[in-house]
Amino acid sequence: MNPPGQRSRAKDSKKAPEVEWFGGITLMPDYVFDAGESFRPEILLWVSNTGEIVGTLVGKPNEVIVGASESLQQAIEMPMFGELHRPTRVQVSSPELAEVLRAGHPDIEIVCAPTPGLDDMFQLLFENMNKFNDIEPSYLTSGVTPQAMESLFKTAAMLYRVKPWKIVPDDQTLFSVTIEQLDVRDWVLSVIGQAGQHMGLVLFSSIEDFESFLETGQHAELGPPSKTAPHIFFGYERRAKLDPAMQKEISDHQWEVASSQAYPMLGAVDEDYVSRPLTSREVTITDTIAQALTLMLADKKTLRKAWKDEEPLVRTSTVTTPAGEIEITMSTPIVFVPVKFDSPQGILQKLASLTVVGDELDYESRADLEEELVRLFADSPEAEPIEDISACQIVMDMAADYLGHTIATLQADDLHTVLFDIIPRKFSIEASYAPWLIEVTRAFYAFLKREYGLKQADACLKVLEGDASERLEAALSDSSNFGIAKSFLMAGAEAGFDMQSEEGINAWFAAVQNGTANFSPSVPALGRQSSASKASDKAKKNKRKAIRKARRKNR
Repeated sequence: MNPPGQRSRAKDSKKAPEVEWFGGITLMPDYVFDAGESFRPEILLWVSNTGEIVGTLVGKPNEVIVGASESLQQAIEMPMFGELHRPTRVQVSSPELAEVLRAGHPDIEIVCAPTPGLDDMFQLLFENMNKFNDIEPSYLTSGVTPQAMESLFKTAAMLYRVKPWKIVPDDQTLFSVTIEQLDVRDWVLSVIGQAGQHMGLVLFSSIEDFESFLETGQHAELGPPSKTAPHIFFGYERRAKLDPAMQKEISDHQWEVASSQAYPMLGAVDEDYVSRPLTSREVTITDTIAQALTLMLADKKTLRKAWKDEEPLVRTSTVTTPAGEIEITMSTPIVFVPVKFDSPQGILQKLASLTVVGDELDYESRADLEEELVRLFADSPEAEPIEDISACQIVMDMAADYLGHTIATLQADDLHTVLFDIIPRKFSIEASYAPWLIEVTRAFYAFLKREYGLKQADACLKVLEGDASERLEAALSDSSNFGIAKSFLMAGAEAGFDMQSEEGINAWFAAVQNGTANFSPSVPALGRQSSASKASDKAKKNKRKAIRKARRKNR
């Protein structure tokens, strides 16, 4: 057998030339609805070495590969384009597909190797398909009835008037949702729009999906991420931005709308960032949750006490939907409990002995250990005069992510690099918070020296002496220090976009792409924001990264 891409050197000049085909399977860009479920079909494509499509097969996920061998035979016997011929060699990138084809066509050389040209062919095919896609958008897809949508519109109008984004403090103050009748257990609800953009709800089937979604947003670079956690979104759009066909549909059915700014937009997003309409069941779930949330938000005083004390408030209610009476239990906040360690004295030793998983330190173990260390620091005399100690988590995150060190192994020169090089380049925070970063880090090292006898504590404290605050503030103010990602985030924040959320990042990227906003990597540093809490919130979110992997408190 010849190496992939290499032709045999036949001595017989009369020997028939080799004919090479390429094959591959990918997901189609749009969802279809069948038998009560939505799914993205798979498509198998056979392409000749002259660029002609000789065969295709479309089917449900995991079904296409079963028929791949038969599909190849059909393409040989009845090619879609080109002359009738049989390939002597077929190249595919999937080992599973190669195995199936070898079993069905032992006389054909099947090579498993990259097929970049096939990716271009798929892209061209999908683009041409979209040109002929003249189906008008509608709220009534995937088996959703007008009655179900009428109920959801009524609920959406009621929820919009309550304005939950003005009651729930941030998008990480979460609600747990259980609806036994609809097979919903411990789903997670996040209320978004606290910054005045993209108001609505985002629903996840687990706390792990929410964590993944949050991490995706925090690590977004120049553009929307290619992967995300599956979720349901339920928000609002201005009438002017709504497709005319959908405007007409609302008018024809006389569905209730709270205002011209509050036309409901809903859908689901899969892990490949492809959106689809909600199924009938998902519409009922969304309607039920939105009704129950509206009822729960009526007791603002009790809610705020629960959030302040981190004592979950549990409410069970029964709401009416076109599917019948449905009981739902919601609780907030979802509280995380740090893992307890037998000996606090052993925390630094365990941090020092962490191993690398993949290309980074064991995240979950590090998160548990650092959360316990931060908890102990919070109760220390060194932290007593400081209102917000989360800067120490920023330092630990940057050290782990960029240097592969924990606080137990970070030396003085490494700390200098983290503070005056990595944070100014990678962490989005305004320059005026430099004194806070230095103050908290100084107190943290003083605590580590007193409580644990950290050997390098004195050397690290010297890094924080003198004009450290002024030097850090200058570094944070110098836009030439910014990496492209930080420049992008800071410019978006300066332009008024909510760069704390994935939706805000995507909106800023879209504005840059369509020319309504300008972005240059050498943007000036931000001045003080209208609310000083925004930068603090960013720091607190980094602290909570360590907590999210802890166990949830069940009450």
